[in-house]
Amino acid sequence: MHRPKIAELVGVAVALGALVQPSGAIPTEGGLTLRDVMALYSFTDYSAYGHTILFRGRYRTVVFEHGSRKAIVDGVSVFLNGGIDKYGPDWVVRPVDAAGTLAPLLNPDAILKKVPLGTVIIDAGHGGTDPGTRTARLVEEKRLTLDLAKRLRLRLRACGVNVVLTRDRDAAVTLDERCGIAAHEKGDLFLSIHLNASRDLSTSGVETYIVPAAGYPSTADAIDGRRLARPISCPGNRFDGANLLLAYCVHRGVLSQTHADDRGVRRARFFVIRNAVCPAALVECGFLSNVREATRLTDESYRDKVAEGLSRGILTYLVRAREARLPPARPD
Repeated sequence: MHRPKIAELVGVAVALGALVQPSGAIPTEGGLTLRDVMALYSFTDYSAYGHTILFRGRYRTVVFEHGSRKAIVDGVSVFLNGGIDKYGPDWVVRPVDAAGTLAPLLNPDAILKKVPLGTVIIDAGHGGTDPGTRTARLVEEKRLTLDLAKRLRLRLRACGVNVVLTRDRDAAVTLDERCGIAAHEKGDLFLSIHLNASRDLSTSGVETYIVPAAGYPSTADAIDGRRLARPISCPGNRFDGANLLLAYCVHRGVLSQTHADDRGVRRARFFVIRNAVCPAALVECGFLSNVREATRLTDESYRDKVAEGLSRGILTYLVRAREARLPPARPD
């Protein structure tokens, strides 16, 4: 039985993109079934339980939920551009996610062998007259993000990585200037570091953001992932696959070191990532509005863990990209 190659899947997904209706529904004849898509990556063992379907590979697992945009890839939450639908017995994924979310995550070498390697731009959020959010004890976000950026720079430079900070002191830097620095320094990777806040003071955890696919809303805008009436594209969409892989590596790295709540790799059009000149992600390393998490983040030893997680995530991305460039091993 012929199984289509990944390039064929991408071509089919692009061709089928026009069949996605403005309501977000995919016609049965135009959808890609999850079973067919996952079989491309040798996920032939699957189990469906009510609204959930679990795929098992040799070393990996992926979980989807009907009507939800969230998937769980090897234990890490990743938000799709659109929701998973069911048509009769079939679970259907939108073409944009088959080609732009699942393909990069399950066959990363195809993306990583094309990404540039060299300079890492670390963007410490806020600064100067813009303090960002604050803890209940008035510790400002701008101070903590700068501290995290410097700790991350130290770790990356120790591994031979060329690092540039968009700010290395308490100074105001506009969003345009941050993007301009990345362009001037010929950045190959851009990571913006922030801390979060919520009206719900119990909310905690790590969120990592990339731009949504062109024509799809931010994660917070529509739980069903319907297409926008006016398609929105941005410069950052040039790097959709690499953005996702970078965010996934960084998000997983921070979770592994901090054991914070996993709030997922999410999608939003924040200025610095939608206008990035290279693969880019924005990470919210915790909630200063949550007293327990704020106490952790104001502790140096915990910020060391966060910086270590960020470093491991970036290094994982860079190492995998270098490995993807290596010629295939010759058989003995």
